[in-house]
Amino acid sequence: MNSIYRFFILAVGIFAMFISCEDEFGPRKESTPVIESATISPTTFTFGDSITLDAQIIDPATTLTTLTYEVVSSGRVLTTGEIPLSGDSYDSSETFFVPLVKDETDNADVVVNIVVTNVLNGAASYQVEGLTGNRPAYSQLYLVTDNGTVAVLSPLSSDEYQFEGDNLTLDPTISFKIAEKLNDDNTIDYSGDVFGNVNGKLEMIAEDGESGFVYTADADYTKGFVFDSYSFEITTTGSTLGADDISLTAFSDVDADGETLMALTRTLENGKTYTVFGSLGDPLNIYNPDFFERISDSQVTFLGETGEYTIYYNSVRKNIIVGVDNPAYPEYLLACGYGLGYPTNVSSDEIGAVYSGHHKVHTSWGFGNVLNYVLLRQISSGVYQGTFFTPGDHDNYAGFKPFENTGWGNEKKAGSFTFTGEQIITGDNDWTIASDSGTESANYRFTIDLNTNTVNIEKVTL
Repeated sequence: MNSIYRFFILAVGIFAMFISCEDEFGPRKESTPVIESATISPTTFTFGDSITLDAQIIDPATTLTTLTYEVVSSGRVLTTGEIPLSGDSYDSSETFFVPLVKDETDNADVVVNIVVTNVLNGAASYQVEGLTGNRPAYSQLYLVTDNGTVAVLSPLSSDEYQFEGDNLTLDPTISFKIAEKLNDDNTIDYSGDVFGNVNGKLEMIAEDGESGFVYTADADYTKGFVFDSYSFEITTTGSTLGADDISLTAFSDVDADGETLMALTRTLENGKTYTVFGSLGDPLNIYNPDFFERISDSQVTFLGETGEYTIYYNSVRKNIIVGVDNPAYPEYLLACGYGLGYPTNVSSDEIGAVYSGHHKVHTSWGFGNVLNYVLLRQISSGVYQGTFFTPGDHDNYAGFKPFENTGWGNEKKAGSFTFTGEQIITGDNDWTIASDSGTESANYRFTIDLNTNTVNIEKVTL
């Protein structure tokens, strides 16, 4: 009886062992994967590029599950990855990115460690040796701030890894990326190397990566920027504003038709060139072309008569306009009505996303604030110039009139003038652009000559 009992116990144990070697894959035998071959190409590569792993792996007895790899240089793991496997063999290629990390040496010995496992945790390892990683060589780099400003970073003659931008006019606080390549529109070309923020440190990033951040203490603006491409460190130098410099730090917020503008009242001199700082130097900004000539991203020359003006910056529309207290003839004409707007590179959709219902055109019948009308500046005796976007790109309509002052003084009716250039105006009273006229919504320069009662209209590109 005891023999029968012992036999029963032994049989149950053997059955349990058999069951333990079965799972959803069916009966399995303990085994070890076999890595028949594994190669990396190219064997010499540049950090910041991709390499390809070609591997042949078999395990006739057990289903493969995972291939993991790590790329190691100078004892540091540069990148890791995992490739899911299935079946009892793998014969394929996998391409993966090898980043450039701080303090990485040039002409470095690199190895790739491979581990392959199966469903029963059998494992095999392999090391690909004889690889060489080189640092990328840059002729120059680009500092690209989040507000669109681009500065060239040139290598220092004393250190090939140090790249410097000087004579900058950036804000003390900068959010930025550093790029090897730019597209024609000065946006980052991510086919080249790009550096940004990774967990609070400056590292290589892809297109969905975050911007880096730096602050220049005790300064009105950042004048110098140095990127050490070996250690991934940033050094900045600052400076203080001069009497002729213009920075948003001196502006204050004002409201105009539900839009927030920043404003500064100061004396501006005819023919004088002013340096603008930070966001005011954004290349997307349009400075009122009837009052300013833009010499460079950071310099503008004032065209108006010397006097006190208020400069308005609209951070959504990205334009800078000029206002004066109680504008009136003979220095100015004021065009108000419907369908005019100071020039901007920003679309109506982008404006409307911030200020619901607002468009590129913004004028109305009134003089309550600087967005209700546009100024035409006297450029010679009796001759006035105003440049504005018209008609509205959402309805292709405009109806307006120039006046001599904010009291509706001496309106200028369309029927009193002869129009030359772009023939976009109709009507004898209001200056009308009809919605069915087919007129292109664009920037137009109006030159009104009250001496000859003529108006020349030309389309301009800004």
